Amino acid sequence: MDTRAVRKHEWATVPNAITVIRFLLVIPIFGYLVADTEPTLTAVLLLAFGLSDWIDGFIARKFNQVSKLGILLDPIADRLGIVAIAVALVINGAIPLWVGLAIFITDLILLCTYFFLKLDAPPASTWLGKIRTAIMMLGLACVAFGRIPEFSMLSIPGVVILALGTVLHLFVGFGYLRIMKDTAVRQRDASA
Repeated sequence: MDTRAVRKHEWATVPNAITVIRFLLVIPIFGYLVADTEPTLTAVLLLAFGLSDWIDGFIARKFNQVSKLGILLDPIADRLGIVAIAVALVINGAIPLWVGLAIFITDLILLCTYFFLKLDAPPASTWLGKIRTAIMMLGLACVAFGRIPEFSMLSIPGVVILALGTVLHLFVGFGYLRIMKDTAVRQRDASA
């Protein structure tokens, strides 16, 4: 991303508002999944969560509304949402424990590494990271829609897709660790 195009002081943008909405969507999705109620509403909210990720990025780039706050919040909203949804699906027995643990532990390690290294900004999303997120969101959506009796046939393919996305998540997470380490070295060299 061209950092000259990043708005440094403008936080009141449409993409940032969409990101905040995505944060807020996590709460009812998590609650409905854990309670194992309202499967149709839960699936629709989860679909809105996934689509809002694409929409805010599109608007930010198309209408030059990229901001420092958005660069920070967007990946946090993605990861928080996916972790919370995966944990809720583990709790209600819809996905295997190893999937939820792999997602949670990988993201926890990345978060701790980010703060430990005191990086100026989170690592930019890679194409492989975007593909990983899309696969995981597709798997989560299939599992969520599979909870609706008329779409129960989506549940098993959803678990398989999510498991593949989780394996890719481990690989991508390792790549982000390397990126963060290299960034920390560059930051240290620049301040020396």
